[in-house]
Amino acid sequence: MSVTKPIFIAHRGYAAVFPENTLIAIDAAWQSGAKFVEVDIQLSADHVPVLFHDRDLQRLCQQSGAIHDYTFVQLEQFNVTDVEKFSHQYAGNKITPLHLFIRYLKEHPELNAFIELKRLMIEQFGEKRVLDAILPLFDGMKEQINFISYDQSILKNIHENTDYRTGIVVDEWKDYNKEVGWQSEWLFCSAEGLPEDNAELEINSRVAVFEVGNIELANKMLEKGIYYLETFCIKEMQEAFYSGDIS
Repeated sequence: MSVTKPIFIAHRGYAAVFPENTLIAIDAAWQSGAKFVEVDIQLSADHVPVLFHDRDLQRLCQQSGAIHDYTFVQLEQFNVTDVEKFSHQYAGNKITPLHLFIRYLKEHPELNAFIELKRLMIEQFGEKRVLDAILPLFDGMKEQINFISYDQSILKNIHENTDYRTGIVVDEWKDYNKEVGWQSEWLFCSAEGLPEDNAELEINSRVAVFEVGNIELANKMLEKGIYYLETFCIKEMQEAFYSGDIS
C-alpha cells in the first residue's frame, strides 16, 4: 500500500553522526536533504543565546555545571564532542552561538527551523529576559522560524505578541490541554505518547512526532496520518523514503 511520504525534521541536526546542535550537524542535515531542522536554545550567564540541549554540560562537554553557570567567553573554551558516542573525533568542535546559526539560516532560506526554548533557561532567567535576548535576533525571519517549548506560558506570550509560529511540546498526548484558550500552529509529541485512537489526533495544529529513527516506526506514523517526523538519523531516513530504497 502506498502512503504519502513523510517530511523529516533533523533533530538537533544530523545528530546520529555529528555532535548535536552544532553547525557541522546542521550543515550535514541540510546536505542530506533536510528542509526542517530543530535546535535547542539556552542562555549563558551573561545572556548570550547558544545551541544546547542538556540541563548540564557533562555528556556533551565533559564539564560540571550548566550553560547558565558560565559566561559566553567561558563557554567558548569548551568542546562539544560527546566523547562516549564519538570518542575524540570532534575535538575542537565548539558550542554554537545562536547568531552563527541565524547567519546559516539566512544563507539557506529554504531551511526552516524549530527553535526549542528550554525550560531550564526559562526557570533560570524568566520569560522577559529570555525573549528580550532571543527574539530580536530573528527580526525579519518569521517565515523561516517556529518557536517550540514544553513551557506553554512563554509560547502564549510569543503567540499573542508576535507573528512567529509556535509549537507546544509534550511527552504524552494526555498532557496537551485543548482548553488553553489559544491555538499553536504545531504540536510535538513523543511517538510513544500518542493515543491509540487516531480520532484524538484530529486537532487544528500540525502534529510532529519524535524520535523516529527507523522505517518501521515512520510507516506506523504515516498510517496514523502523521507526516512530520523528527529524527536524529536524517540522512538514512531521507535516503530510505526519497531514494527508492523502499516502495
